[in-house]
Amino acid sequence: MKVLIVEDEKALRTPMRKFLEKRNFSVEEAEDGATALSLVATETYDCILLDLNLPEIDGITVAKKIREESHTPIIMVTARSQVYNKLEGFEAGTDDYITKPFDLNELVARIDALIRRSSTNKEVELRFGKGLLDVNKNVISIGRKEVLLSNKETALLEYFIRNKGRVISAEELLEHIWGRDVDMFSDTVKTHIKTLRSKIDPKKNLIKTIRGKGYLYE
Repeated sequence: MKVLIVEDEKALRTPMRKFLEKRNFSVEEAEDGATALSLVATETYDCILLDLNLPEIDGITVAKKIREESHTPIIMVTARSQVYNKLEGFEAGTDDYITKPFDLNELVARIDALIRRSSTNKEVELRFGKGLLDVNKNVISIGRKEVLLSNKETALLEYFIRNKGRVISAEELLEHIWGRDVDMFSDTVKTHIKTLRSKIDPKKNLIKTIRGKGYLYE
């Protein structure tokens, strides 16, 4: 899942990013409202963590502008705990609210819950061929057999399942799962799909390569 952190304090932003990346999220950062709006205009995110007190363009304004163009889930992250601040955030289009300081595990739980509520495919256990993918445990169960996947393999497979029947380019996979900082000309996607197939789809019956276009899960 791809998350955008909009937070002007690096001392808060960096630990959030590192923690989320350890939990299998692809994370991008913006330190002000203008940068956030620029990223949202060109990138697709599964959830946005939006600080209320931002330089240049405040969080309320950012939320309103995002809502004019997108239904991406937004969690307002702020030190302000007054009721009127929460109401203002919800009226601007945010979906949830967490007050600093907060436990990072709680933040992850809120992100997961919000993404599931907003997704057209809400399950955390997803059917894959004859197997069942548990996205929280990085495991595919095929009968009594369990196949353990890496974080990136799980993220790849989940993205394929949730986008069944649509050709997905390597560039889209890089941006969604690894983030914009990865080398777009690397063989990262090809390498990870190769290892994923070796574990669960060696005959390439489920994840097909569409030459010149990308990959298709049917």
